[in-house]
Amino acid sequence: MLKGMGDLGNIMKLQREFKSMQKKLKKMETSAESGDGYVRVVVNGEYKIVDITIDPAFLKEGDAKKLEKSILATINDAIEKSKEYAADEMSKLTGGMNIPGLTDMLK
Repeated sequence: MLKGMGDLGNIMKLQREFKSMQKKLKKMETSAESGDGYVRVVVNGEYKIVDITIDPAFLKEGDAKKLEKSILATINDAIEKSKEYAADEMSKLTGGMNIPGLTDMLK
């Protein structure tokens, strides 16, 4: 038997687990809420916006600039949370090893 075949098996197992993780991450959703609670954004594992909810009371204020800033900040927060979740899940898969380019594959 060739030396290193066990390593090849481990690599193939890791590859299967990675593909499974990618599927799981695509289905997951993370959310963020603005500091004042008026805006809520849900982002999926592909960093796409799934839902935006704006409290009607915020709309009554009529401050478009404030609303725009709140939406933008909340979207960015939701995307960041999604990326952090993906990185945490990948860290579990790799045992905390930093494998260059691996997390880039999730983007």
